[in-house]
Amino acid sequence: MTDEEELVSKVRKLMTERFGGTDVAARKKLFEAYDKNGDGQVDQDEMKQLLADAGVGNGLTRGAWVRGVIKKLDSDDDKTISYDELERIFAS
Repeated sequence: MTDEEELVSKVRKLMTERFGGTDVAARKKLFEAYDKNGDGQVDQDEMKQLLADAGVGNGLTRGAWVRGVIKKLDSDDDKTISYDELERIFAS
């Protein structure tokens, strides 16, 4: 399993457990739950919490995971993830 497959699998599991599935409604709920300040973006600290809750990485590696996820998904280079950018991980 690649790192990306592991990430998607664990985030899908988190969505299913907390939001009842992996459909668009569950993905929106996931995004809103981790967009703690309601600015329409998931920043590095918010992404770190999402990954921790999903069981991705550990205390030593989670920062690298956060940087990698943001680098891969951040299409407008603002160092945050919008809902549309997050959706890209589920399209792959």
